[in-house]
Amino acid sequence: MIDEVKSGETQLLDVRTLEEWQEGHAEHAVHIPIDELLNGDTGSLDLGKKIYIYCRSGSRASVATRYLQERGFQAESIGGLRNWLHEGGTLAKS
Repeated sequence: MIDEVKSGETQLLDVRTLEEWQEGHAEHAVHIPIDELLNGDTGSLDLGKKIYIYCRSGSRASVATRYLQERGFQAESIGGLRNWLHEGGTLAKS
């Protein structure tokens, strides 16, 4: 997963709030808060690429995953930001 995201083969989506994003986020992540996503804002997400989704604990990521899957996206929840870091992912440098 990490290498796929780094290479651009897949996408990484952070659905946390702006405040959470500013506290620290995964390197290579795109930020679309869950409320905006559920209002139809899919930003720069590419329908042709798989999307890994995270939030703080995993619950918002699960909601976002279902929402995007219903709209034809290949989406998978990876849980919380902690999971990204546990798998070897890094935080973006400020």
